[in-house]
Amino acid sequence: MTTSRSTLSRLRAASALALVAFAAATFPAPAAAESVTGPEADAPRGGLLAEYLFTQTTGTAVANTAGTALGSATVVNGTDALWTGDSLTLTGGAKTSTTADWVRLPDGLLAGEDSATVTIETKFAPAMLSSWHFLWNIGSDSTSSYYFASVRDLPRTAITTSGNTGEKNARGPAALTADRWYSITSVIDGAADTLSLYVDGQLLGTTSTTLTPASIAAQTVNAIGRAPYPDPFYQGEVSTFRVYDRALSASEVGDVSTADAELHADAFAAYAQAAVDGLSPLTLDDAAATLPGSASAAITWSSATPDISVSDDGRTATVRQPAAGSDAVHTTLTATAEVRGVTVSREVPVMIEPAPAPTDDYGYLMVHFIEDAAGYAEKIYLDVSRGDDPEQWDPLNGGTAILASQLGTTGVRDPFLTRNPETGRYYIIATDLRVFGGDGGSGSCTSWCYWTKNASTKLIVWESDDLVTWSEPRSFDAALDASGAKAAELGMAWAPEALWVDDYYPDGRGAFVMYFSANVFQTADHSDSSYNRVVWGATTDFTQQTYSYGGDFVNTGANTIDTTMIQHDGTTYRITKDNGRGNGIYMESTTAERWWESGTVWTTLQAKIGAAWAGGNAGGVEGPAVFKSHSDEKWYLYVDVIPTVGYRPMVTTDLDAGWTQLTSSTFSMAPSTKHGGVISLTKAEYDRVRAADATAAVTSDLGSVQVAVGADPAAALPAEAEVALAYGRGTAGQPVDWNTASVDTSTPGTYPVTGIVRTLGANLNSWTGAGGSTAWNAPDRTLASTTAITVTAQVVVTAPALSVTATASTRCVAGKVVIVTEIRNTGAAAVTASVATAFGTTSSAEIAVDKTVSRAVTTRQPSIPAGQVTVTATGSGASTTTTADYAARTCAG
Repeated sequence: MTTSRSTLSRLRAASALALVAFAAATFPAPAAAESVTGPEADAPRGGLLAEYLFTQTTGTAVANTAGTALGSATVVNGTDALWTGDSLTLTGGAKTSTTADWVRLPDGLLAGEDSATVTIETKFAPAMLSSWHFLWNIGSDSTSSYYFASVRDLPRTAITTSGNTGEKNARGPAALTADRWYSITSVIDGAADTLSLYVDGQLLGTTSTTLTPASIAAQTVNAIGRAPYPDPFYQGEVSTFRVYDRALSASEVGDVSTADAELHADAFAAYAQAAVDGLSPLTLDDAAATLPGSASAAITWSSATPDISVSDDGRTATVRQPAAGSDAVHTTLTATAEVRGVTVSREVPVMIEPAPAPTDDYGYLMVHFIEDAAGYAEKIYLDVSRGDDPEQWDPLNGGTAILASQLGTTGVRDPFLTRNPETGRYYIIATDLRVFGGDGGSGSCTSWCYWTKNASTKLIVWESDDLVTWSEPRSFDAALDASGAKAAELGMAWAPEALWVDDYYPDGRGAFVMYFSANVFQTADHSDSSYNRVVWGATTDFTQQTYSYGGDFVNTGANTIDTTMIQHDGTTYRITKDNGRGNGIYMESTTAERWWESGTVWTTLQAKIGAAWAGGNAGGVEGPAVFKSHSDEKWYLYVDVIPTVGYRPMVTTDLDAGWTQLTSSTFSMAPSTKHGGVISLTKAEYDRVRAADATAAVTSDLGSVQVAVGADPAAALPAEAEVALAYGRGTAGQPVDWNTASVDTSTPGTYPVTGIVRTLGANLNSWTGAGGSTAWNAPDRTLASTTAITVTAQVVVTAPALSVTATASTRCVAGKVVIVTEIRNTGAAAVTASVATAFGTTSSAEIAVDKTVSRAVTTRQPSIPAGQVTVTATGSGASTTTTADYAARTCAG
């Protein structure tokens, strides 16, 4: 029986209550901390330029204990009250504060260096998670050239010589925990062209960059706790700060963390305890699961139940679920939190839900793009939820793009994923715009000025019937009608979305109402003034042939962009970014059935949505994406924190009441996941997507197959290859598309062939033009895949078994002996046969299968002795021979 969405929600709610009751009745308070003594280590001394140990109790000068010529650091606005004995307190405050303390480091600290490591032992106040700040800075008061670290939102380190839009960022995957000591290390390796971020000795993120500390020409205001921007001063404490003139190895970074951990060893037991105390009872609803971690401790899991096995990484679980319709299973797992050498363990209650039916609502799929000024990342990416949890996401295809466009500008942004309910076909639609490395215009109107006036009005489209294999990109022009005539003077079309309307047409047929951002002009050369607005059109399949332009949809007389929409109980909710009147992201609603038509009355419900994620700046978020949980009455709104942070979550259980910030320690999404859309899946769809997210073939050489001459080799080759799945989800068989063009089926032999396994990585996610160019205007642009999994095999073309029989006889013709040979083809292929005798050879004869031919040789002799004929048959590159005897013969004169 298929469980309905509402029934499934009630079952899950009841199961959750049962799990809470089970946990309360079964488990005592968490165990006390178990201290583990790790290996002692000292911070490396080689290449150490500066070392500042903030362990004094008075003064404002902090000695450089590295033994180099670089001088002391100075605590600006320092007082003795700020020293704790093992740290310096940084009080924070507005940039204009005359009392906030910060540390001024020597000038030229990393001048001329190609590589460097900067490491700091610090803890920060909660306000730093949402406030712009620099933890430390190598640079000056210039906001164009600097090298720094920050713990705001996701921890990161970055370097730039072109302001914030040019920052090369290495980020962690999740926010850190306030009021907890961390070792935070930035390593820039000039030889490897990489910038890396470590926290507590663990590598969290790496990015490519050719910038080095030497790129920061002015290093005149190097600082701890002070930014060149008008950001607040850093608030927290600092215990150690070291600068090296080389890239430390991963093990050396670990040694720094271990050495500095001794300063606050007593605190780490409490951190570990808090980490395990913060773990909620688990609900496992998938056959494979990533078990929760923590921002404040390294969490590993172990299992004593046969229903759950945990892999060696301590986080990936394989789950044996009860059959659909069965009761949930209640059990436990052991969670162990480790913080820099101290561990705490506790039992965590677990409920294993029965396996959903294939048609049950289960899981979510998100399409998005990535903002990366350092590389060409304006492509299509897909993430999938971890099980049925809309707050945890796994990037598919290893975080690499799934699709790319070689059309138009060659960049795609703001993608949206939707499905035609009548045909079942899925569509991805996206903006045709390449910001980084694209055509940015010239003269006085460049970048967004140029793009919004004169850039592409085409939208890029991909199609799929299974969410795994996607078509090549195509486009249609949102400024033209179905005949190709100009319908509107649009400057650019961007951020498209669409809602399906069952009875859009008067005859009851359905269509997508598509809404997108554009500037609308009155003149053909777009020389008149305009502003951003949201317009609409209609289509059934995102082709020019079915498209019609509708007109204005959101027009406030000021800049508005990025509309996303959702419907519930007869009400349509419209969420839009206002850039002209200070409202930021705002939400409206209407109960009008034909909500897209002019004259519809909309009621404003909330403004400045998500501003908290941008430090209260309503303009700092855009690109909203809304979707509903299919497990309960809850809605999610992801807002894109610009320019590079990406999506952060808002949540509500009542759309009319508006959105609140979702601050959850378990929320998980890859950094820089930006402006896209989310759809709900069924369990069958979820399983299909997961089974197509492969990392490698289990066996790349699939052996050899034999085919007869003339046979189709594709039919004989393996139809599937076993692939290893991402995230420790085991293996799966996936179809193989073989390239057999090199096989000459007319000639026996062995032919190597290559196949592409039909996974998500097989989609066309890259292109090159003539000469390997990736310039936006390169000619002869050709799509390819950089992540396809290839397998090989050998096709052995074998000649068919040839078989002929022969009989020989003699007769007299005009007094001369004639030898007559009858040849029958008893093999599996047609042959060409000839007969050789002592008196000559016959011409060749074509003989079909199961057919007989006769061949005669005139001896020109009146009498011959007994003898033998030899028949040679050839066909399909092979040959065979047979013989037949004849008797002596004399012909009367």
